[in-house]
Amino acid sequence: MNKMKSNAIPWWGWIVWLLIAIFGVLVYRHLPNQIATHFNANGQPNSFSSRLEGIITVPLIMLAIMILWQFVWRIDPKRKNYASFWSTYRTVGGIVVLCLGAVQFWVLTYALQSEWASARILPTVIGVILLLLANVLPRLQSNWVVGIRTPWSLSSEESWRKTHRLAGNLGVPIGIIIVVLAWILPTSMIKWGLLSPIVIWALVTVIASYIYARNESL
Repeated sequence: MNKMKSNAIPWWGWIVWLLIAIFGVLVYRHLPNQIATHFNANGQPNSFSSRLEGIITVPLIMLAIMILWQFVWRIDPKRKNYASFWSTYRTVGGIVVLCLGAVQFWVLTYALQSEWASARILPTVIGVILLLLANVLPRLQSNWVVGIRTPWSLSSEESWRKTHRLAGNLGVPIGIIIVVLAWILPTSMIKWGLLSPIVIWALVTVIASYIYARNESL
């Protein structure tokens, strides 16, 4: 239980947040007055914000999540399980921060018209993050905060364990497929190269959780 008094976000998650915040400050004066902050399915900007909003909104969201991560587990009805996967819970929190930081970096570099704003970069980063997540999913124990939380996985320890092992095993090739597709598909098709594998991954794991729980009850 003592280890659960430690920071719920790993040190590198705080470093990511700090670097993203500093990056926003450094590029602020180089940004246009209005920057794209939302994009449609074709990758075209469809929502804009002032440059001040552009550099502070996502870092504030990141900070809010990092603070919430310190406390949300305490109200989980299954909080006693956290002692067995505390380091994994911390890692997942760090990965969430890393994902938001990558999106913010891409948005700002897009506004700066940098080569880092290539349509292929963000899907590549998301594929890598999925790989990281897949490696820790099997270590999660049953809880209401993180993981594949379906009615069947939450009602059955066996379904939870098998579902997360499957999600981890599938997540690795899915992440690799996303990275590969990001570089071989025409830019107009990249969105499908990102969304399709993730949707398939999610559907398979949800259906599997039902099958595992049903087989256990037979």
